[in-house]
Amino acid sequence: MDKYKNSSLPVEERVEDLLSKMTLEEKVAQLCGNLLPSVIDENGVVEENLAKNFYMGHGRFTQASTQGIQSATDMATRFNQIQKFFVEKTRLGIPVVFQTESLCGLPIQGGTIFPSQMNLGYTWEPELAEKMTTIISEECRSTGITSSMSPVIDVSRDLRWGRTYETYGEDEYLISQMGVSYINGMQKNKTDGVACIAKHFLGYSETQGGLNTSITRVNDRELYEVFATPFEAAANLADVSGMMANYSEIDGLNVVMNKKISQDLLRGTMKYRGFLTSDGAGIQRCYNTYHVANTYEEAGFLAKKAGTDTEIPVGGSFKALPKYVESGQLDESLIDESVRRILTVKFEYGLFESPYVDIESLKKSLNNEEKNKVAKEIASKSMVLLKNDDILPLKIDKKIAVIGPHADNLRYPISGYTYPAYIEMMLASEAGEVFTFGGIADANGEEGDASGAASQDVSSMNINDIIRRMGGSSLYDELQNRFETIYAEGCPIIAEDRSGFDAAVEAASQSDIVVFACGGNCGWTNATGGEGTDRAKLDLPGVQQELLEKLVATGKPVVMVIYGPGLFAIPWAKEHVSAILQASMPGLQAGEVVADVLDGTINPGGKLTQTIPRSVGQTPVYYNHRTGSGYELPTDKGYTGFAAAIFKGGYTDEDDQPLFEFGAGLSYTTFELSEFQVAEQEVSTDGEIKVSCKVTNIGERDGDEIVQIYYRTWGAHVIRPVQQLGGFKRVHLTKGQSCKIDFSIPCSLLGFYNEEMKFVVEPNKIELSVGTSSSNIAYRDEVQLTGQTLELMGKRSYSSKVEATF
Repeated sequence: MDKYKNSSLPVEERVEDLLSKMTLEEKVAQLCGNLLPSVIDENGVVEENLAKNFYMGHGRFTQASTQGIQSATDMATRFNQIQKFFVEKTRLGIPVVFQTESLCGLPIQGGTIFPSQMNLGYTWEPELAEKMTTIISEECRSTGITSSMSPVIDVSRDLRWGRTYETYGEDEYLISQMGVSYINGMQKNKTDGVACIAKHFLGYSETQGGLNTSITRVNDRELYEVFATPFEAAANLADVSGMMANYSEIDGLNVVMNKKISQDLLRGTMKYRGFLTSDGAGIQRCYNTYHVANTYEEAGFLAKKAGTDTEIPVGGSFKALPKYVESGQLDESLIDESVRRILTVKFEYGLFESPYVDIESLKKSLNNEEKNKVAKEIASKSMVLLKNDDILPLKIDKKIAVIGPHADNLRYPISGYTYPAYIEMMLASEAGEVFTFGGIADANGEEGDASGAASQDVSSMNINDIIRRMGGSSLYDELQNRFETIYAEGCPIIAEDRSGFDAAVEAASQSDIVVFACGGNCGWTNATGGEGTDRAKLDLPGVQQELLEKLVATGKPVVMVIYGPGLFAIPWAKEHVSAILQASMPGLQAGEVVADVLDGTINPGGKLTQTIPRSVGQTPVYYNHRTGSGYELPTDKGYTGFAAAIFKGGYTDEDDQPLFEFGAGLSYTTFELSEFQVAEQEVSTDGEIKVSCKVTNIGERDGDEIVQIYYRTWGAHVIRPVQQLGGFKRVHLTKGQSCKIDFSIPCSLLGFYNEEMKFVVEPNKIELSVGTSSSNIAYRDEVQLTGQTLELMGKRSYSSKVEATF
């Protein structure tokens, strides 16, 4: 028996044995992707296409879950047929990978739908990410999906960018905790898990003008200290199997062609061992969009030479790599490096031993009530109360006017990259509409079609009916079962249609309280946010602001519930409405969860993970800006008299403080922080800073509080951020209950590039602050680091130890 077929041997030995038997063409085939319409038509798998185009083997079929829109069983059956060809009818029998998105669940019929990752971030509870992805992993693996193009661990600091909702926010520490937990749940022990591809490496969200795939203006210091941190954490703490290079360019080079990023930083500085894939059609864009290659084939050659391992969704340029090897322009050892990485994943995840789906047990692994409970838990814990003038919870004897484009909507509280969103995209494709699913749309004509699901007829499918059958309900559905209600849509989400204003004002006039369900929507068509759907303004879309002002003018208290993939600059609303609830996209159970918050069944405890500006003119604004580069903290306002007039900074026409700060979020109860203690005022640079405090629920309801610790470095010879998150803990406390929070911050977490571009921790002064948001600080103290300057490259920490003792 060939060594590579012997499961008792080490993976490294099996990889080398198989690699030694492969021809150049067989190696390159493992680096290529394709879409399933290349081998599937309306009648099923086309064996002739497999035999004609894939006899050398193949790496992966991406966006494979689009085959499960109508039937998970049919999808898995097709996967088995395709896999049978690769295992039994190619020379070496190397299994192919079926790959999909799974950010909010496996997007197929019968897959569990979870809240957006923005909502997951609002929970500040990484354990929920792992709980969620343990479920997603089981559902993926049971259907034959063994590769997930998730999670998104971009540091997202510009709210104009349409993919904000796919991220965990603006802070690299919080993102690292969430990302690592997501990956651990998804990959499990690898053998029965799903390989994650963390994206988008690197700096994708920091684009000029907030435009998707635009230029990224980031220096080397910030690129590593901020944007690379979650990816390095994913590599070192979770052994993430893959990373995806983003579309945009840094310093004149697209990341797929940028050796400084994809080789020197990723492989050299970060010591990453997994594979780096292009984003969908990312290499093709280097030729036909960015024009940095003369041909599509040359773009593939340049990407491979720079360090990109695979091409998706279609390997149109990588197929031509053999000719560059044969001409002496490309060393075959570079091909071998990439093939080793791909084969390692296939062996580690047990594809050679378990290439097929067990159809009989498939349905038992899909959505059920217990899994929906996890989705609801995440949604419930993600609710962020931003304002409350004692109007919430709503009193049962009040008549409620439920108004707004989200009031009776089922689809738009559900995130993108989900089953309903895919149906919506396919319906738009069938109708000939333009949509913005970049990688798939770009591959149109490149051995695939734009939908990636040519064999799926969705023309008879109704999204709302599907959501209702899955157990979804609208906010109006839920509220009318709990209160006397009156409903009026008022206006659509985007269109400037005021024809419903009069009915909405009349409904408000007949009520005691108005619930205004407003905001944006996400998707790949007719949306306010999503991939390739960015904003120049941060106002409420369409005519929603006009409607809001008319509702407030009735004199009735207005409770504003904000949905959507983006956050909005709403200074007028903050001043004039009675309550603001940031719901974003809670998922399938949105109607029930939001109603539970409004009537007090749920006490909201979520916190913002992004700073909300007063207007788009403040953008980008984020809490951990460098000293002197953003709004001043109250503790920094040290000038008086003439100096204050000259150096006060800020804007002449607007307050420079954000509308809502990072970490903000209210509750129906009240918490008090006390008994602060720093264990030692002097700590060695190789030691730990230990801080403790007591948190007590002094209000009248049970509730959750999220205690946060921040640090600031004084005395470095380079400018450091005004504050940085160093740890957090969410705790549930009953009325009158207390607990002790212990923070242990390793000094190796405090590293930064010094003036010589060495990544170090120095004997500087560290200011510590403990509170319940980045600006609601209850305690400050200082610790002096002592000892030697220590170089941390390869030794840095990514998290603190935080314990709650009840």
